[in-house]
Amino acid sequence: MTKLIPIFINGKKWVQLSQLSQDQANVIKSWLPVNSLRKILFHGMEITDCLDFDTYEYWFNSNEVSKQKQAYLDF
Repeated sequence: MTKLIPIFINGKKWVQLSQLSQDQANVIKSWLPVNSLRKILFHGMEITDCLDFDTYEYWFNSNEVSKQKQAYLDF
């Protein structure tokens, strides 16, 4: 799985879940607490489904470790 590159808005790093595949977006949405996604105003445009990059990075790393463990056990 490819890791998203964050966008910097008002000094904070964000990712937009719509940049993920539908399957990946569904998996992370089911993992997130309610109200984790934000709408951010950037240069007069509203960007929806934004997630703090640190939260996304934690999920990404946890998800990758789980996949590696599973692959290791598949023999």
